Amino acid sequence: LDELRRRTLTLVSSAAGYGKSTMASLWLETCNGPYAWLSLEEEENDLRMFINYLLAAIGTAFPGACDPTRSMLEATVLPPVSVLIRHLVNDLDEIETPFILVLDDFHKIREKTVHDLMGALLTHPPQNLHLMLLTRHDPPLLTSLLRSRDQVNEIGTDDLHFTVAETTVFLKNTLGLAVDEKTAETIQSKLEGWP
Repeated sequence: LDELRRRTLTLVSSAAGYGKSTMASLWLETCNGPYAWLSLEEEENDLRMFINYLLAAIGTAFPGACDPTRSMLEATVLPPVSVLIRHLVNDLDEIETPFILVLDDFHKIREKTVHDLMGALLTHPPQNLHLMLLTRHDPPLLTSLLRSRDQVNEIGTDDLHFTVAETTVFLKNTLGLAVDEKTAETIQSKLEGWP
């Protein structure tokens, strides 16, 4: 993961239970720089609410950041996504310290305007931002353009499932059970590598 920060986006995509959030939070504990974490819920499918929560998460790492974008959210009618993203990118560019923004459970976001906002952010990303999306399936904003520009790190189920050796170590370190390789193979096979 440390090597992957040179790209704009890290996409961690797998079914429930493969340890996406755990992996990301443990990695962030080892990072020296600041980060912001937003756990998404169904209600964040509203663009105004999504941006409010996004800015609140960024504000935990950088108090007072993105105030111009925040003030735009007070309008009765939201400006178009193209205007919002321009202000958001400018506000994020003003943060001088490189940071990581994690959006957990991104699969809960189905609203097109939110996907448009995030797609625009990834099209013209601030240099100081590394975005990490944790999701159960690939989002529609993951475009061939991002892939062709080599801006995406993709971590999937195959990367997250336990090997027989990892199953053996896990059982020993976590449960204090020493198992032989054949038993570990059986467990790993039955659980399909599910951590």
